[in-house]
Amino acid sequence: MPLIPDELRQDALNVAALARFHVEADGTVTVELVKPTPNPRLNRLLLDALKSWRFFPAMKDGKPAASIEEIVIKVEIK
Repeated sequence: MPLIPDELRQDALNVAALARFHVEADGTVTVELVKPTPNPRLNRLLLDALKSWRFFPAMKDGKPAASIEEIVIKVEIK
């Protein structure tokens, strides 16, 4: 998860975003927020952090295959 700057911590956050990962057969990944949070700056921080996530490609008939994974990212700051 990203480091949330103090100015975003001022208000308690309890939001979620839906991230879609396109995992290619060679293991390369692209990510997009299909349901972003209401805060554009937080969305940028999330995307920057999610780009560092790594996945193994899916397997089909014993061979790597492209796939799409969707993950809900919850952000709660108290």
